[in-house]
Amino acid sequence: MSVIQNIKKTINYSKKNGYKEAFFAACERVIAKYHADYRYEEPTKERLLWQKEEQEAFSTKFSVIVPAYETKHEYLVALIESCLGQSYEKWELIIADGSESNVVADCMAGYQDARLRYERLPENGGISVNTNQALAFATGDYCGLLDHDDLLTPDALFEMAKAIHEAKAKDTEPVLLYSDEDKCDFKGEHYFEPHFKPDFNPDLILSNNYICHFCMIKTELLQKLKIRKEYDGAQDYDLVLRIVSGIWQREKEGSISRMEDAIVHIPRVLYHWRCHDASTAVNPQSKMYAYEAGRNALTDFVKRMGWKADVRHGKHLGFYRIAYREEIFSHREDVAAVGGYVVSKGKVASGIYKGQPIIYAGYMNRMDLYQNVKFLDIRNLAVNERYQQVYEEVTGQPYVSTLDMPVKEQPQWLQDMPADEINTLSKTLSKRLRAEGGRFVLDPEVIVKVK
Repeated sequence: MSVIQNIKKTINYSKKNGYKEAFFAACERVIAKYHADYRYEEPTKERLLWQKEEQEAFSTKFSVIVPAYETKHEYLVALIESCLGQSYEKWELIIADGSESNVVADCMAGYQDARLRYERLPENGGISVNTNQALAFATGDYCGLLDHDDLLTPDALFEMAKAIHEAKAKDTEPVLLYSDEDKCDFKGEHYFEPHFKPDFNPDLILSNNYICHFCMIKTELLQKLKIRKEYDGAQDYDLVLRIVSGIWQREKEGSISRMEDAIVHIPRVLYHWRCHDASTAVNPQSKMYAYEAGRNALTDFVKRMGWKADVRHGKHLGFYRIAYREEIFSHREDVAAVGGYVVSKGKVASGIYKGQPIIYAGYMNRMDLYQNVKFLDIRNLAVNERYQQVYEEVTGQPYVSTLDMPVKEQPQWLQDMPADEINTLSKTLSKRLRAEGGRFVLDPEVIVKVK
């Protein structure tokens, strides 16, 4: 991202959140430099050759869906070549062209590969309508959505097929799979700002569409759900949320043990998001309507789940917060405990962000977001009534919620306990609660300060 673009981003952020917040955000960007040394390395020829041989063990066919509209010739050629260069060969590329000109048609005419399918649409109905028309032609087991100016890595489809094969070997069949991604310049030569994602995290997806690219969805389900035009700009987020709500309901009904088993993360960069002046990757202000569409999609999700809650925009564009009107436990039986940050001398004292300045937003702004975590600090913790007996068994003390409670008001036994013992006790309690099947939710807005 250029200096000018960074300046514009800082100005817009300050207008939304104030100059103090903008100052610290700029400092973090300069000082932290998350993955500043990132270099994308394409799989070796030997690796790709091995994948071509290994693919015989996999049966999955993929349909890659691309809604195109007046796509630049060089971008479309690069996209097509990124598909033709796949080490995995069981796929079809369906391009639904809503262009008024023949720029896309002329480009497609130069290819003879039977896996390339071109569909000229009678009119341009927008990204959602065009995508839905393309879906009607899909014959693959899974569909992947690819933007008309982006690129797949040569091992993208192989890694997807491999993950599906491995899941089936464990008697599970993924509904959705997603990978890590990065950005590239408009020439598709320089790669930067990787997005290394966590495994499926229910509360994180309710804060931000971190799944984004590249994802594969079971074709039967996608053709049933379709893309909803009223959420254009955040149509992918709306789709993921509808998939998640369906899986969540299956978990509540007991037809699956945990929703995390139905959504698979592949921890490899398989997608390059091209940056140019018109893209939201480089100019988030170019599609402000998309962030409102995202909020609307999340509001619709909350209604489907039957939660009494409001959805508001977060500090950062494209990030949201669900504000439950009652305590979270009244809506979420799956949550065993909710906690916040414990801060010492301006830094997070425990957990996944231990040592990070509390004024920071963290990598991909995740420090500012609701999310599921492995353990919570007992000094800033509320436990669901269903699990409070476990708390008392582990601590040997009556349950007392310390969520947002000043240290000097907390039980004396907790005030007297050394920090290292508190850390051990917190992990022991979390392990026991996890064994009971509960999730932990980190609320970044709840902070307890200790010496």
